[in-house]
Amino acid sequence: MEKITNEPEVMETAIPEPKNEFTVGKSTRKPLREWGFEVAGLNLGAPTALESHLRWIQQGHIVDESHNAEDEQNRKNKTTEEITRKEKEQNDIDKDKQHIKEVVITDKEKQIASHQSQIEAKKIQLAEGKIKSNYSGMRFWLYATLCTFISFYLVFFYASVIHASFFRSMLQMVNSGNSDDVTLMLNSIFDTKGIFQWNTQLIFTYLGAFIFFGFGILPHIFVADGSKYKTLKVIAAILICLVVDSLLAFKIDSGIHDLKIMVGIADKDWVWYKSINFYLVLAFGFGTYLLWGLIYEAALHEHEKKNINAKVEIEIIGLKEKIRELEKEIITQKELAKEMQKQIDALNLEIEKLRKQMEQSSLRPEELKRNMEHFYAGWLAYLYGMNEHNPKLVPCEAVYKRFQESINTQLN
Repeated sequence: MEKITNEPEVMETAIPEPKNEFTVGKSTRKPLREWGFEVAGLNLGAPTALESHLRWIQQGHIVDESHNAEDEQNRKNKTTEEITRKEKEQNDIDKDKQHIKEVVITDKEKQIASHQSQIEAKKIQLAEGKIKSNYSGMRFWLYATLCTFISFYLVFFYASVIHASFFRSMLQMVNSGNSDDVTLMLNSIFDTKGIFQWNTQLIFTYLGAFIFFGFGILPHIFVADGSKYKTLKVIAAILICLVVDSLLAFKIDSGIHDLKIMVGIADKDWVWYKSINFYLVLAFGFGTYLLWGLIYEAALHEHEKKNINAKVEIEIIGLKEKIRELEKEIITQKELAKEMQKQIDALNLEIEKLRKQMEQSSLRPEELKRNMEHFYAGWLAYLYGMNEHNPKLVPCEAVYKRFQESINTQLN
């Protein structure tokens, strides 16, 4: 006898196909567990329907709005702010890069082109004989003669100063009774008599004069060396000469004052920096040296004009050196621009990545896994409610496990 049962006959062909009514980003305010139960009921728990819905969840078509709407919005806001910050940083770097390319490098290239044009122009003018030296033989020999005579003067001047400062005895001069020597000393800052009378001291007098004269040559040596600190060296050498001459001037003026004390005609209010003798020594010594230096440099410059080819070659070498420096600067700026472009490209990748993350925020594996778990829990509730041994449990479990394995692969 055929057993009669109240269980409704379930036929696969009778399972209504789920309507494709979901769109990307569609959300449900019902918890997915409850909604999964309802959908399972509508589809009678069919595995194919479960597979379709799980696929929609995996693709982000169904989102549990009641669970993560606020978190999702906060996450999107943070992502948008991060994108805006990186875009601003990218624009700033791009502006700096364009400035380097369009302004800095372009300006240096124009300078190089200008220097190259000057070099070519000088070569052409030299070949055509259009460059004139402006050399004057009379002017050169005038400078050279003046420089020679002043050189002799400085040697004798420093010899006189050294003798008066270190070798002349004021007490011996007073005790000698020779009023002419005393009178001459009182009225003069020079000791012409002492440097022309042979004695052993005269050797040190003249050798010492050449030492002081050598100090005076130092600034002109530093001018010609072309070092980085040329100006500082020249200033230091001139200051040294001034200090040395000041010490000698003080020594001489002090000696004159001591002599006046011995003869009883000293000025009670004497102060060295108010004495005319002190400044006369500086004028005849340091001042004359400065004059000698100017004439010496003028003679050198005038002589350099004589050789036109050498003069032009020196100018060309200077221009080529400037070109090499500019080329090095351009290479440095181009390397800097390349580094900036790398930063721009890196920021662009980060921005694209953030945009994709924001567009696919609902497709994050951990959220998809949780949504599938909740949805399938509702689906199982329906199947167990129909029959604890429902034959659709096994195929539905197989479908669910397949999707879970896919999600786990993404998480790992």
